[in-house]
Amino acid sequence: MFFKKNNSDKNKEKINFKTWANSVEIFSYLKPYRFTYLLGLSCLLISSISAILFPYLLGNLLGVDITQKQNQFSLLDTNNINALFILLLSLFSIQSVASFFRIYLFGIVTENTLRDIRKVAFKKLIGQNIDFFNTNQVGELQSRVSADISLLAETFNTTLAEFLRQLLTIFFGIIFITFLSWKLSLIMLGIIPVIAIFTVFFGKYIKKLSRRTQDATAISNNILLEGLSGIKNVKSMVNEIFEFKKYNTSIDQINQLGKYNAIWRGLFAGFIILIMFGSIIFVIWQGIQMVSDNSITNAQFFQFLLYTIMIAASFGGISSLIGNIQKAVGATERLLEILNKETEINIDSIATKPSSLFQKELRFEQVNFSYKSRPELEIIKDLTIEIPIGKQTAIVGASGAGKSTLSQLLLRFYHPTKGKIIVDGKNYSDYDLANYRNNIGIVPQEIFLFGGTIYENIAYGSPNADKKRIVAAAEIANVLEFTNAFPKKLDTIVGDRGVQLSGGQKQRIAIARAILKNPPLLILDEATSALDNNTEKIVQESLQYLLKDRTSLVIAHRLSTIKNATNIIVLENGRIVEQGIHESLISLNGLYTKLYEAQNKTNSLDTLI
Repeated sequence: MFFKKNNSDKNKEKINFKTWANSVEIFSYLKPYRFTYLLGLSCLLISSISAILFPYLLGNLLGVDITQKQNQFSLLDTNNINALFILLLSLFSIQSVASFFRIYLFGIVTENTLRDIRKVAFKKLIGQNIDFFNTNQVGELQSRVSADISLLAETFNTTLAEFLRQLLTIFFGIIFITFLSWKLSLIMLGIIPVIAIFTVFFGKYIKKLSRRTQDATAISNNILLEGLSGIKNVKSMVNEIFEFKKYNTSIDQINQLGKYNAIWRGLFAGFIILIMFGSIIFVIWQGIQMVSDNSITNAQFFQFLLYTIMIAASFGGISSLIGNIQKAVGATERLLEILNKETEINIDSIATKPSSLFQKELRFEQVNFSYKSRPELEIIKDLTIEIPIGKQTAIVGASGAGKSTLSQLLLRFYHPTKGKIIVDGKNYSDYDLANYRNNIGIVPQEIFLFGGTIYENIAYGSPNADKKRIVAAAEIANVLEFTNAFPKKLDTIVGDRGVQLSGGQKQRIAIARAILKNPPLLILDEATSALDNNTEKIVQESLQYLLKDRTSLVIAHRLSTIKNATNIIVLENGRIVEQGIHESLISLNGLYTKLYEAQNKTNSLDTLI
């Protein structure tokens, strides 16, 4: 699976050099805005240098000994002290302006970068093959992209800039304290290796907990999405408590992991504070001794003290930032799996006017097929079919015979494990996939409508079509028959997945969509099997226009709807057992006859009831 949930996750939770190196790839999305980002970094540098100069100037001010004016070179008189105050205010003004532009410029770059990442991520997801979605839950994919990109937003906007600022503070601060007193510097810096070792230890464990929390959150979001998406099934089965318990369990797991995470992050922060500020106390004690021995001046001591506090605070800030960066690395790793994944269709190269196919021939040649998840179970076995161009071919058989699999093979959702499908003299895999599918229309049994208007759902068949064509398609498919009764007519909102419409109404919208697309090949996958007799008659009227003089493959549940098909193929366990027109198949008194008679008995019983 794309997002594994088994023990192999333990390996992925370990962040090694390769993981860090791979995560740097995400910065390639900053490349178009690198000059703006560099300008922001310049502002960050100016802001950091301004902050670093503050302890030096303030130390001079605090270290003035007014009783020994002759020993203080320039800070003795009031004018120079006033000048120092003005210099400090100017310094803060520069820092303020630089900080504003740093935040503003980084914000612009971040928003532009995240916009590009979101576009690429959706393009990659929407371009994946069906197998990808068979092995990855949509809710989890949605959660991963949403949560991980949000985490990147925080990283690009705040964490990275703050991390760089703290690093610069530590770097320049160490230079200054070394210049002021190398002895005191060695005492203070001696604690850094100890902190580094414990930072690595704590960081790895915190990263592991953060990764588990992200996984648990994704599972929880998926439970929420499935429960609300299937709300009718939940309520009809009175499974509200069952869904709540599932969600409650996942939330409790997130809660527990969050608490563990808080404990370890708290221990980490507490340890840093204890070590850093403990060392500061020791440095102060040593500094006082050195002032007493005249090894350093009061001003130098105050400067050193202020720099030490600043460096300690920066180390403390970096400790929490490292945890955030490690979380971002984990999120980046997941996100890059999507961003770098190959797609079956290159969206940017889809032609607006596809070339026509299915003009000469459509043929299955000794086709075998089994799903990757069940390679030992063959769904289609040694199938050879000639589908006449411009005519209607029907596929019938019991449930599980392989009827719908044929339509999925034709759409190239899957490919034959053996044999080939010939279209106009070529293997159908040789055609550009987008162009190929643009030549096929499908009216499935389960219609998916988007949550917009009826007009928009019909237009989905050909998004560039004008209003006249869309209305004409709606009229031919008998959509206007029921929409004219609605206050907003075709502009009526269908609700989530078309919840406000009946099955027959949704079927007619799907037919109108197919009419608008006007494909050379039409697939009807049990398009009327779930409808009542009266609704089926209305839908069949719409289908007659759609099927006329068009190559069509009709996968039929109700055999009464395919009596006039040019060729009827009867499948059993993935093999052709009978083939012919309706009358010839009835005369064989075989499987087709049994299926037909069984349906007639059921229809007669329904009429009596």
